[in-house]
Amino acid sequence: MPREHRFFVEAISADVVELPADQAHHATGVLRLKSGQEVEVFDGAGGAASGTLKVAGRGRVLVHIVSRHPAPTRPEPIVELAFAVPKGKRLDWLLEKATELGAARLVPVVFERSVARPEVSEHAHGRWRGICIAAAKQCGLYFLPEIAAPVDLRAHIATVTAEIKLLGSAESACSVPQALSAWSAGKRPEGTPAQHPLRDLSRRVAILVGPEGGLTEPEQAQAQSAGFVPVRLGSLTLRVETAAIALLATVRVLGS
Repeated sequence: MPREHRFFVEAISADVVELPADQAHHATGVLRLKSGQEVEVFDGAGGAASGTLKVAGRGRVLVHIVSRHPAPTRPEPIVELAFAVPKGKRLDWLLEKATELGAARLVPVVFERSVARPEVSEHAHGRWRGICIAAAKQCGLYFLPEIAAPVDLRAHIATVTAEIKLLGSAESACSVPQALSAWSAGKRPEGTPAQHPLRDLSRRVAILVGPEGGLTEPEQAQAQSAGFVPVRLGSLTLRVETAAIALLATVRVLGS
């Protein structure tokens, strides 16, 4: 049986919901769907439902809700990914892949050596969110990441509440598994046997990835004083978006 076409909506509280303009265009202008087609809608916060499409004219597309899906829980660990903004399409790729890997929150951070300054306009934020929505639609996800407004490093680290904090660093001698194991050992009562490092701790993880030029010494000190542990990903020097996704994927695998 073919999979239902999926569309994002802001809310699924009513028995009839209207697709946003871009989703309506995709349904009728790209996919050429007709009234009566079975579809799925999701709200990016865990809500989802199946229904039938109704082309109402003048670009309007409605979905008559037939059945609501049981609300899932967001996959753990809950990961916040903060990163220096890469240039151009590299940012689009980062947003797409971070969504596919289930990041709960994305934070563009301005560093002293940042090569690109993140846009702060409503248009830019809307475009970023559109990339995340498209990725979630394609991958069958029910949760979208929150996209925070761009912020400087000091302001960002002051808001991080996760117990586990990882800082991408090509110069660190510590791997991600080593950092998590050390963290886990420090939190266990004496004499308690070791468990999976992400299962016997808080399930919230904060990842911070700086610019390709690295953090300055004061920035490094700020991050480490806030509890971020420098970790490496092998011996290669990675671009921002590669390092960010590699770290996120590593945490996902270790936490599964």
